[in-house]
Amino acid sequence: MTTIQTTVVLAMTADGKISAVDPKAPRDSDPADQAHLEYQVSFADLILVGAGTMRAEAQTFTIRNPELLAARQVRGQSPQPITCLVTRSLDLSPDWPFFSQDVERWIFTTKAGLERNSSTTNLQKVADLIELGDKELDWNRAYTLMAERGIQKVVALGGGSLTAALVEVGRIDDLWLTIWPVIYGGKDAPTPVEGKGFLPHDAPNLQLLETRQVGSELFLHYQIIK
Repeated sequence: MTTIQTTVVLAMTADGKISAVDPKAPRDSDPADQAHLEYQVSFADLILVGAGTMRAEAQTFTIRNPELLAARQVRGQSPQPITCLVTRSLDLSPDWPFFSQDVERWIFTTKAGLERNSSTTNLQKVADLIELGDKELDWNRAYTLMAERGIQKVVALGGGSLTAALVEVGRIDDLWLTIWPVIYGGKDAPTPVEGKGFLPHDAPNLQLLETRQVGSELFLHYQIIK
């Protein structure tokens, strides 16, 4: 069975926030960070996006750089990675631009989400709905399914709950973290890894592989020590 490599690509402020207290508040994108993100995503067969991130952005990230698109073609990949939206509740808006973007869409969800959602039939027309547990997502089943479908490279784009789930089940191989030179503050502003947290003795350890600086932004590449 195919071995899947999973890379998490995140960005946070100098004080550890991935967005402001209001996640829908507009933020000027940085060209260096966007180019870095596009390059990392260009290797993916599939990108994972949490429902909270999708609610804030309403669309998926797509590759536009002609050189990166050409490289994907040479590698035998589709023009755009599959976007897999992760949601236990299936509480999604059919009006999101995501559902009309020219990408293949999967949705990882639960039996409970499918049973209580009245828009399931409509969603089935625009996405592959995949049940992965009664009330919680079974990530072992998810990775088995992705391997069976030929997925070799996954890039996870957050948010914090998705990243926490992947860390907890030990599925992350490496992590790219961009440090934005700004402070958002706010005790309720989301952070890169949410969830219930880890105690010091069982917290995952990282090995720094690479650092890059572009202007005042810092790009850190870590390997998860397993």
